[in-house]
Amino acid sequence: MHFPTPDTRTVSVCWTDASLVTPRDADPWLAQLPSDEQQRFRRYRRPLDAHQFLVGRLLVRRWLADLTGQSAAAWRFSEGARGRPGVASPHTDWSFNLAHSGGLVACAIAHAVDVGVDLEDMDRRPMTRDLAQRFCAPAEFADIERQPEAERTQRFLTYWTLKEAYLKARGLGIAVHLADVAFSLDGPHPTITFLGSLIGTSADWAFELFQPTPRYVLSVAAPLGVDHTRPLITVTPLPLTTLMPGGAGD
Repeated sequence: MHFPTPDTRTVSVCWTDASLVTPRDADPWLAQLPSDEQQRFRRYRRPLDAHQFLVGRLLVRRWLADLTGQSAAAWRFSEGARGRPGVASPHTDWSFNLAHSGGLVACAIAHAVDVGVDLEDMDRRPMTRDLAQRFCAPAEFADIERQPEAERTQRFLTYWTLKEAYLKARGLGIAVHLADVAFSLDGPHPTITFLGSLIGTSADWAFELFQPTPRYVLSVAAPLGVDHTRPLITVTPLPLTTLMPGGAGD
């Protein structure tokens, strides 16, 4: 399988299920990573966390290799001041962002623009009213309260992933008060506004919501084009076999 090839008007996301990785799989896959990433893999205490890291690094390496012709082993990554990962070498105009939750791993790639992706396992993070009030804008919280009780966690996580995808695209991490980043779900696409100290921040962003499976919610953030056009945002499932030694990008 070849990975999607985004153009200047497209953002592509691939996702796969790292919970299917076994310890037997992990050993030959780990050998594909440089020594510093192998050491980071071994520092994880929970096998699932380690496998999510492993799958994420293999996914972005093989995708960049497929896009550029450079080998998967050639790529080196760095982290920004707020922890946003980026390409250190070789030079490329492609940017990426990674997310994982409950075993699912997603990677977003775009050309010459920063992109953010976030996902949450709805079975993993129960919502409390205090949590929603703390991290949601007043209109978001009111919207959550209007939902049937069984649907409130999903609505909260929808807002949460949109906020996280935006902050990751901006490289802001948790430096921003999340309740000042407000979303509306009215209309065909989510839209963003800003409150408090963030009033006046540019809202020229495109957002999309997806459910890769009924258990997960996934959000993507990307800037609008120079002519304010929306990028096309696509999400594609990826077989784990694509990441095996000898797969795409070797």
